Amino acid sequence: MATTSFSLSNKDSLPSTFSNTTQPIKPPVKSEEITNNPKQILARVNNDIITIQDVEKLASNLPQELRSLPKEILYPQLTKQLIVDHALMIAIQKDGLDKQPAIQKNINAAIKDLTQQKLTQAYLSEKLKPFLTPQAIQHYYNEHYLNQPPIEEIHLRQIIVQTPEIAQIVLQKLHSGQSFPEVARIYSIDLQNREKNKGDIGWLTINELNQPIIQAISQLKNNEYTQQPIETAYGWVIFQKIDERNHPIPSLESVEPIIKEQITKETVYNLYEESLKNVHIIEY
Repeated sequence: MATTSFSLSNKDSLPSTFSNTTQPIKPPVKSEEITNNPKQILARVNNDIITIQDVEKLASNLPQELRSLPKEILYPQLTKQLIVDHALMIAIQKDGLDKQPAIQKNINAAIKDLTQQKLTQAYLSEKLKPFLTPQAIQHYYNEHYLNQPPIEEIHLRQIIVQTPEIAQIVLQKLHSGQSFPEVARIYSIDLQNREKNKGDIGWLTINELNQPIIQAISQLKNNEYTQQPIETAYGWVIFQKIDERNHPIPSLESVEPIIKEQITKETVYNLYEESLKNVHIIEY
């Protein structure tokens, strides 16, 4: 049964609107009486019963932060919400609203949409199974991570200034023996980085750098800096190379969620493309 927009903070008693449409309602089971039996009856509204299974189904649609609440807190509140839902439905049926043609048309359309959605989900889930086995995930990991050539990473510092003239002043300071971090702290216009990291921008893969920067730093040894400033979109930059390494290969466990997501995207896309090939389409 579809739920209403009532929040979890509903008052214990039902709205007086329903006082003449329902028989006395059995109070929800106390939190300490809740068991793990899915058929345990938590409440009764006229001839309708509300079980733990009903509450669990409603809870499954909640955001994670609400689902993680203790059962003794969450379940009584959801039970109250389901009581209101049932009372509303009894009132709707009593007024015959559910039998009106316009309402029936909307209901049938909603059922059709929901059926199609559920069938699509079930179809995709079934088709995805062979591609998400441990063996398939391992194969994807081997192909896209383990057996890939190593990616070079380089650890850099930078000093960014506004003009080539200031860049020459910076180079003079470095030539005179002042440390790169200290000069970066004084001259770099990257204010946040210069105060916190003194120009250190961490490890970057070669793929993250543009060609002029790669050419400028490719011949540097550790702790050497570029002898000419490089013009970029954000200013004139002098780089210092700190170290280099091959990018560590991530473990299967660390990238498994990413692999599953990527496999799912690729497989679903291929299924959609294949389904379009098997039908005759006319667009107007």
